[in-house]
Amino acid sequence: MKFRSPSYLFKLMLFSILIGTIPVILLGTFAYYNSSRAVQDKVNESNKQLMQQMQMRVEQTLRTIDNSATQLLQSPVVTGAFDKSISNHDFEMVHELFKGIAQIQTYELGIKDVFLLSLSKDWMVSSTGVNEYSSLDFKPQLEAFSRAAAGSFWTRGADNQANSFQSIYFVKKYPFNAVNPKGIICVVLSSDVMKEFISSQNDKLGSAFILDQNFRIIDHRDRAQLGKNMSEQPYLKPLLETQDALGQYTAELDGETVTVTYRKSSYNGWNYVSVASNEQVNAQNKIIGWMTLLVCLAILLVTLILAWFGSKKMYSPIRSIYTALTGIPSTGDARKPTGELQLIGERVNYLIRNQSLIMNELRGQQVQLKEFFVQKLFGGAIRPADFEEKLGLYGLDKPWPSMCVLAVQIDTLKDTKYEETDRDLLMFAIGNIVGELVPAEQRLVPVVTSDFQATLIGSPKEGAEFKEQIFALSDEIQKAIYQYLDMKVSIGISRPFGSFAEARQALHEAVTSLKYRVGLGQESILFIEDVQPQKSNLYMFPHEVEQNLFDAIRAGNAEQSEAALNRFIGELFQPNTQHRDYQLSLLRFLVDLLKFGQELSIPLDRISEDEASLIQSLFKLRNVKEMEIWFRSTFVHPYIQELSSRRDSQFKHISEAVIDMIHREFDSDLTLEKCASRINYHPHYVSRVFRQETGTNFGEYLAQYRIDMAKKWLKESDLKIAEIAERLGYNNSANFIRSFRKMVGMTPGQYREEG
Repeated sequence: MKFRSPSYLFKLMLFSILIGTIPVILLGTFAYYNSSRAVQDKVNESNKQLMQQMQMRVEQTLRTIDNSATQLLQSPVVTGAFDKSISNHDFEMVHELFKGIAQIQTYELGIKDVFLLSLSKDWMVSSTGVNEYSSLDFKPQLEAFSRAAAGSFWTRGADNQANSFQSIYFVKKYPFNAVNPKGIICVVLSSDVMKEFISSQNDKLGSAFILDQNFRIIDHRDRAQLGKNMSEQPYLKPLLETQDALGQYTAELDGETVTVTYRKSSYNGWNYVSVASNEQVNAQNKIIGWMTLLVCLAILLVTLILAWFGSKKMYSPIRSIYTALTGIPSTGDARKPTGELQLIGERVNYLIRNQSLIMNELRGQQVQLKEFFVQKLFGGAIRPADFEEKLGLYGLDKPWPSMCVLAVQIDTLKDTKYEETDRDLLMFAIGNIVGELVPAEQRLVPVVTSDFQATLIGSPKEGAEFKEQIFALSDEIQKAIYQYLDMKVSIGISRPFGSFAEARQALHEAVTSLKYRVGLGQESILFIEDVQPQKSNLYMFPHEVEQNLFDAIRAGNAEQSEAALNRFIGELFQPNTQHRDYQLSLLRFLVDLLKFGQELSIPLDRISEDEASLIQSLFKLRNVKEMEIWFRSTFVHPYIQELSSRRDSQFKHISEAVIDMIHREFDSDLTLEKCASRINYHPHYVSRVFRQETGTNFGEYLAQYRIDMAKKWLKESDLKIAEIAERLGYNNSANFIRSFRKMVGMTPGQYREEG
């Protein structure tokens, strides 16, 4: 039959290309955008941190100079000198002034000179001398500083002073806020100090500089820029207008986008500014963009190739299914399928509509599956979390807030129309009655366990309301059973619980409550909290850990056996465990170990004590550590040693038997399967044992022994090479010669000639 829709392959390939290329394009765009943004953010954040470091380094130096100058200005020597005139007889006072200036004029701080100017007595002292022996040309600058409104400030001098912007000055008046101060101190800071701060940052920031309160450049790597007024620069306009102490923004400078990072000092009003060009960052982003584009193109190319071959591969089973389904009769619809998928769908629908019997069978199995899961829940063989995943089988989304277990038990069959042989059928009928009376959304599937019927019931009600609801249900169940089966039953009810993890404990409580009907008579409804107010814990014997211990002993692994024993003892002695419980568990464990040894046919003489002495020794142990050591030394280690001895003996017996067969029958068609069959072991087991004992596998050992016999015959007999090959079971001489050369390194003829 010719295909009606050969274009389906093209459609499938086109769809594969689209779902492959669109995500790649979107992912590439998203990756480029985010990576570019991340690079820019990292650079901006780095600029902020570097600006902070520059400000801290500069201001640390300035504050140190400020503190030193203030201490000198407020010293008694300086304050007393401002009220006196200096003459040739004031040598000691001048010496003290020089000494104070020398103390603050340190190389580390970069102080170039210190000036003390008495405005009231008209004298000036600096590190170079007094009055006319000092820098007289600087005195007008000092007088200009004294007329400033601020009592303390940092500056580069007045515009009308020559080279006033080549140094930085700290000026402080005495008294500090006096309109007519008596004197001032002026510290001249070397321009090289500030230049170092700026230069160390410019390589990282691009261009960094410091502006004073009037937005004049107070320091710049380009010394020609010192004193330049920056208040008219457009790219600094956001900085001039904002009151924020720090920030970052983008602007245009000479047609180029730059990032401006600034910090305003609260100490002296200076502005620390860096202007970083985005061109370098954009260059990195372009590299990322090109790499992203290349990767995307490569992925697109791979996608196209995979789409072509994948589409052909995916189309192949569709074509096969189409061919197979064309022989199935259609539904009689007059319309003809327009393509492969349409025809496949029509034929599959026909098959589905004819599978009702199978679906009904599956539904029947689902009921049994529900009962199986409930039985496992009551037996503690399924984890609560796993059971909650299967709540959909019962039409539930989540556990009920309040749950309990009802255990229904026949009081007696005496004086009834039933026989003891009818008990199983009666329990099945009771389960059906409970299932009919309790709505499906309020229960799990009723199950029969031993000689009672158990049902887990849940409800959104809590407390007394839940208890009343359960009692009403129990009373209704009792009456219905008596009405339909003419038989009396008693019902035990567990304590309410909220987690499936407590289902096993609840079943134990419900069954326990039934035992109290002895004094209450038949047709009792017994709440465990009424007959046994004190809640008891259902003691769990660690079966699984015990089995792990036995498995480790069988394997002869001493380390795993000790770990399993340690874990078993730990789980046996849980907190809040009653003395009677763990005593019974220890006895049970002792009996299980003896039974385990009997199953392994380990003689009792391997154990140092008899059964009665073992029990006495066990109950003489005073703590958990002693118990663990006793079980290990009395059972675990002797069992492992006995099994290891047997295993070694058995392994040796097997390997010796196989070797003997090889030595006797090497010239026959001997195989591993034949050897294993003769000694009644599985070939795989014999192979592993033989390799462990001899260090080589069966085939290699047989081949080597045959070659050894060939070497012996070549040396000690006149047999021809063809005869030797025939005796050893080779098909022809060529195969024998090839094998001999591979294992000996020379041909049989060469080996005979050497002899």
